[in-house]
Amino acid sequence: MPIYEFECCACNHVYERVMKVSEDYENLACPECGSKNPKKLVASCSFHSRERYEEGLARRMYARTQQK
Repeated sequence: MPIYEFECCACNHVYERVMKVSEDYENLACPECGSKNPKKLVASCSFHSRERYEEGLARRMYARTQQK
């Protein structure tokens, strides 16, 4: 499930929620003030290729072997 970022229109508190894509957020309550008037923010996303994952894993494993 994706992580969505919201800003409360009453107190301007920014918060995140893990929600289903189809889930309604119009009545989502602010954790600070309880207002149910959120504004959905545009958040950046990040994608990692398998190659970058494997490179990072190899670096961590190498570092671990050098510590012994």
